[in-house]
Amino acid sequence: MKRYSFLAAVVLLMASCATTKNETTISPYKGSESSGHSALVYGLPQTRLYFEVELVKTIVKKGPYAEYASRMLGLQNVPMKDAESWQIGSIRINDKQEVDNAQLYTVSFIDYPGNMDRLLRFTKEGLLLDVSGDNILASASYSGKGNEDMQFMSVATQPTVTEKVDTIYKTVLTDTAFVKIPVLQRKVLGKTAEEQAREAATQIFSIRQWRLDVLSGNTDYHPEGAALKLVLEAFDAQEEQLLSLFNGARVESRYVYTYSALPDKPSTTTSLFYFSDRAGIVNKNTAGAKEVWYRVGEAGSSTSVNTSKQASNIVYYRIPQVVEVSAGIDKNVLVSRQKTVYQFGNIVSFPLLAPKK
Repeated sequence: MKRYSFLAAVVLLMASCATTKNETTISPYKGSESSGHSALVYGLPQTRLYFEVELVKTIVKKGPYAEYASRMLGLQNVPMKDAESWQIGSIRINDKQEVDNAQLYTVSFIDYPGNMDRLLRFTKEGLLLDVSGDNILASASYSGKGNEDMQFMSVATQPTVTEKVDTIYKTVLTDTAFVKIPVLQRKVLGKTAEEQAREAATQIFSIRQWRLDVLSGNTDYHPEGAALKLVLEAFDAQEEQLLSLFNGARVESRYVYTYSALPDKPSTTTSLFYFSDRAGIVNKNTAGAKEVWYRVGEAGSSTSVNTSKQASNIVYYRIPQVVEVSAGIDKNVLVSRQKTVYQFGNIVSFPLLAPKK
């Protein structure tokens, strides 16, 4: 009888050892650990939002002959002084998944679980074994292009100076009397702004007449097809340059700023930056500054499993929630999109299977 009891005890002990050997444990990551087992570290995903903001800077330059635009060409409402303005062209919302450093776990095992690869397939984007990364709440980068230093081109076809000849009389003493001798005195004078404006206006009317003659066939040479197109394009370019001397020029530069944000809870509104129609991105205390914000909508209830203690034969995963993400300025919503946000979701567990022997 004692013999059979001993054998039963040995069998139970072997079964217990086998269970211990094949058991997999998961616990919060606490840095390097030496448990004598093989281990891997993985992190649950979180979602970072990216707001790509395009700002448009418009510079209006007064034309050098703006004062004569109405009288000589009939142009109305031309700019009479230089000006600068900004506006928000567009806002695009993007998102990217990254590792949540607050949700790192160590999985320890002796025999690699049979279904580990299938359960941890979500780590394809670099979450597995990734324990680095900074949680930057907001950052910005920009790229811009434009020709803000545009200068008006000289389009004069005649000299901008004129020669004035005056006749003066010089008194000369002769043998018998004083006599006055006429002397021609030449002076080179710069043309006035009005004179130059009149010449530019004359050129504009001449170009319009040439264009009309070409289109009506009232010329010795009759261009057709591609040749006609080139001639008309040349006329248009010349007229545009001349007109800019009167109605000024409008120069646009576009800048793209990218802000990243890591929302930590739903139903919140957070500032991205402050904006001014006069100066673009400004300090909060700048006169006339308006707040550009982003808002994360409501999410469903969260009922996650307890992950603070060690558990056996499971792994954790986070199921994301879909929320409404919007951005705007002051009380105006400029864009709204539905985004999948992981950190608002529930943490659930999946069972690990021991490898088949």
